[in-house]
Amino acid sequence: MIVLLLFTFLSTVEGFNLSPDANYVFNQPVLKTFIRPTRSSYFGFSVNLRTSGVLVGAPQAQSDLEYQRNIDETGAIYKCSFENLTDCVPYRLDRQGNTNYEDYYTNHPEIRSELKEHQMLGATVDGLGSHDGWFVACAPQLKGNTGIAYLLHGICYLTEGVEATVEPNNLFKIKPLRVKGQQRRYGKSYNYMYGEQGFSLHVTDDGDEVLIGAPGVMDWRGTVLRYRQQTAVMSSNSPSSRRNVYLEYNRARRLTHETVVPNPIYTNIPTNSYFGYAVSSGRFLGTQKMLYVASAPQARSQHGEVILFDYADNRTIWETVIVRYRTFVGQQFGEYFGYALLTEDVNSDGLPDLVISAPMHSRTKEHDNGAVYVFLNAGDLNFELQYKLMSTYELGGRFGTSLGKIGDLNRDGYGDIAIGAPFEEDGAVYIFLGSANGVQSRPSQRLIPTPSLSEAPSKHPYMFGHALSRGVDIDGNGYNDLAVGAPNGEAVHVFRSYPIVRIEARINSTKRELPAEGGIFEIAVCWSTEYPAGVPFPVALQYTLDVDSQMGRASISNRRSPEGPHESVTIAGDPTCLEYSIVVKPSPTTLYKPIAIEVEFGIAATATPPKGGPFCAHCAILDPDDVNRVQERIPFKTGCRKEVCETDLKITNLRWIDITPPFVVGSAKKATLEVDIENAGENAYLPQLNVTAPSFLRLVHPSPECLQTLALHGQINILCGLNNGLPLKSFSQIKHSLTFNVSQVQTGTVFLELRIQVLTTSKEQWPRDNEVEERLLLREFSHIDIVSKTSPREANLETAYLNVSQLVKLHNNGPSTLSGALFLADIPLSYTPTHLGGQKSCQIVRLADITVRSSYNETPLEVDWIQPAAGKGLLKQTFAFYAKVRPEQYQPQQGGDDVPSNIEYSVPTNVYDPEMPDEKYPYSYALERSSHDGARQKRSNLWLQPTRQSLVSIQLDELPTLRTVYFNCAQNQSKVECLQLQIWLPPFPVANKPIYVELQYRLNQNAIEACMREQEDIFVVQVLTDLVKPLDEQKETFRIARNHPYTVVYRDVNVSTPIWIYVSSSFGGLLLLAAITYTMHRIGFFERHMRQEMEKMNREVCNDF
Repeated sequence: MIVLLLFTFLSTVEGFNLSPDANYVFNQPVLKTFIRPTRSSYFGFSVNLRTSGVLVGAPQAQSDLEYQRNIDETGAIYKCSFENLTDCVPYRLDRQGNTNYEDYYTNHPEIRSELKEHQMLGATVDGLGSHDGWFVACAPQLKGNTGIAYLLHGICYLTEGVEATVEPNNLFKIKPLRVKGQQRRYGKSYNYMYGEQGFSLHVTDDGDEVLIGAPGVMDWRGTVLRYRQQTAVMSSNSPSSRRNVYLEYNRARRLTHETVVPNPIYTNIPTNSYFGYAVSSGRFLGTQKMLYVASAPQARSQHGEVILFDYADNRTIWETVIVRYRTFVGQQFGEYFGYALLTEDVNSDGLPDLVISAPMHSRTKEHDNGAVYVFLNAGDLNFELQYKLMSTYELGGRFGTSLGKIGDLNRDGYGDIAIGAPFEEDGAVYIFLGSANGVQSRPSQRLIPTPSLSEAPSKHPYMFGHALSRGVDIDGNGYNDLAVGAPNGEAVHVFRSYPIVRIEARINSTKRELPAEGGIFEIAVCWSTEYPAGVPFPVALQYTLDVDSQMGRASISNRRSPEGPHESVTIAGDPTCLEYSIVVKPSPTTLYKPIAIEVEFGIAATATPPKGGPFCAHCAILDPDDVNRVQERIPFKTGCRKEVCETDLKITNLRWIDITPPFVVGSAKKATLEVDIENAGENAYLPQLNVTAPSFLRLVHPSPECLQTLALHGQINILCGLNNGLPLKSFSQIKHSLTFNVSQVQTGTVFLELRIQVLTTSKEQWPRDNEVEERLLLREFSHIDIVSKTSPREANLETAYLNVSQLVKLHNNGPSTLSGALFLADIPLSYTPTHLGGQKSCQIVRLADITVRSSYNETPLEVDWIQPAAGKGLLKQTFAFYAKVRPEQYQPQQGGDDVPSNIEYSVPTNVYDPEMPDEKYPYSYALERSSHDGARQKRSNLWLQPTRQSLVSIQLDELPTLRTVYFNCAQNQSKVECLQLQIWLPPFPVANKPIYVELQYRLNQNAIEACMREQEDIFVVQVLTDLVKPLDEQKETFRIARNHPYTVVYRDVNVSTPIWIYVSSSFGGLLLLAAITYTMHRIGFFERHMRQEMEKMNREVCNDF
């Protein structure tokens, strides 16, 4: 997929099937409140569209309840009905005022007192569109009152259905952050104290789970709460009952309310990241389990990151933790990457794609213009950036403040998205349609508030588009509708969608060829309809019928409206045909040009949606991507023995003229296919070439004679006219070239299959040779550089232990994407010296002293360990990743465990500094480990057996052979025991970021010295790397260039020369130079004899005169 770093579009966009004006507008109801409002209630700050109405959050609204008469700005939820449009009514989730239940005589496990002033009830609401589905609303700034402090816990309310307004059905309060024992952690860290639960909210598409963002948890690291219901009362020792899983039983309904609050420390979230600022979910692996996504806009030094993750039970720490699968990083400082999130399958490949907004992104570093990043899901959690969408609004429009999951708005099979820009004047909402290639390049529609309604009650903007609902069909026409909130205007606008009809027109003629003397023949213009939503209805069309308009050789004798420019017809579910008689004049001089019949049609004016006013119930829209004009060309017969010419077209040759098969994927951006066509029969009229190709092949600069259809089942058809529309005469030959864009061809495909067919309106004698199949063999090949660097390069045996790190970078120099590759690193652990009789094994590196971190494109990679000599297949480690911006010193583990340190989970104890977990245990992710001694989960039998590298020679500097011990896995296996690191690499494209692998291990220098012979004083440690493909053992699809760095350990010799040697040498050299100079002076070396002789001659000359 082509990645565009910047994409802009025109601000004036023609409408599609959403009504251009709001069909319903709901305003803040006028209620008798106890405290007079002094500012906007923010009615419309959040919206939840339902089939019966819309639920609206107003987080700054004043209360009209008696018990809340002294509470300022409690916030409120309102229910607005489509049946009763006069007013909205409060939806009562909480009737109590401030409460104070705390005392010193009861030891209740949670804080029960509440302070509700400015609690922001209604800041977030969500739920599906059905009337009886869950509805969730949150007050993220509800404060818990301990008597000595107010703690910013937040709260969420869940109801099952929204039918009851006064007493919501099965109301439940989600409030796990009030547990007293979790307000602080590690001595000083603010854990649940300022969590702000409910800052973001998301109900999964299946309606069974609720994600709740709490960006203030654990010193504003943030976390994502998950709520769900179990259909039975769970026991206290249930496997899912972890320390951070809070259960509340309802025995009357026989269900359990479960809420999990993961600790962000175990996900490597630094402080002040605001993880949970926005949340969403999707089945990113297809039909498999649900995965989750959340943003941390302040992470990565305020560049922001978005994490795709899952929840997993960790039996070591007895908690449910977040396991990071994929990380997306922002591109600009302070752009608030991840302000809003959306998952939608925009290319209909069965995999949800990810849309991430950054409304503070700036084009010129002057205004918050905003940007939206669209990542397409390529499978196996690999994502490609398709577009970076931006508005052309010059000032701070904050494009991307809200994202709307509107579903398939036009029912073309692709998911669509809505993007809000609430500060573009009074606000705007852009609709982007999906397609087979992802989000379309231009918005299909731009919604703005009705001018008469967009007058804000203050000087602040109207903020239309600050909140967007899910797409819900409120009128039953099969098309989703949309609600848009304008909180500063205290209004909610609801836009209904018009139905779309797809109409196919064709022209049927009684003549395939016309006689030269002219005459009369009949045609039938037929229409057939397709209703994407499956609801048929009558459609009024108007159309024009033109016959040979350029040459004037034919006319229509029975027009239905001879005076008007258009004709009209009403069609419904069954095909409709209208017949016409065509009169052709004789024209012997223009027989080579056929008679052209053209029909152009559209929705009649009476059935076209109005640009303003009420919703038109009988109106419909034609899909603008469909063709609304058809043409039929009927040639004159000439030069043939019978009434219909009998041709013998055949494709004689196919060849690729600018590439050589097999084609190496990525080696060229375009390829040209040349087709040789021959006619061995009579004249072939209207010759055409039809090519069926994979949908990712597109023509480069297609000519006007070629038409390219939309993708269907992964295929496209390309129909090109031949010979400029003229007949292909007998025994003539032509060539036709098609240039394809092959930059989207991916590795993993054996060949590209194209079906080429030559067509004509004449009768074909031998149709079999009119069609051929071309299979272009594909081959992948990649040049891979494995660049390694060790630190330190040299050391001595002065200390008992030596920490060594090796950084490995993998670069793909192309031309193809590397796929199906396995990275190997052989780490020597121990060796058996021959001089000790083969009885003693020297343990140089322990398993527990090995740490590895790996990442690609800011995403950690799975690491597997194999110890061939011991036959151990260790657990897969969790996703530890290498970060260039945060170098870390090696921290060896204590104890005698024989598992690499990053495989095990370490529980930090006696940690008082809230920053300590990030620094000392940044990659200690949760991984299940058996509690039995030495028991470990074995790897799958499908895993490939480890392959030992066979390196004949390792290039080292010139070192004395008899004094050097080489410690690497290229030695005899009986002498060296090794641990093999294996990493399955993701698809690795060309000219992208490198893959990082960082190894850290500790050398036992006491063991080195004890095992070396007396004459041996040099010990060389080498970790060898390799790259293999299990399906390409001969390495025919890739080549490797690599280096093998090493660390040299010297005994009794300092690696660096002492400074006194330099000083003594310099001083001795100066003394030697002085002595030599003095000696030369004594022997007259510096005397100037020539000058003395010249002065003597000068005196003699003067005496002569």
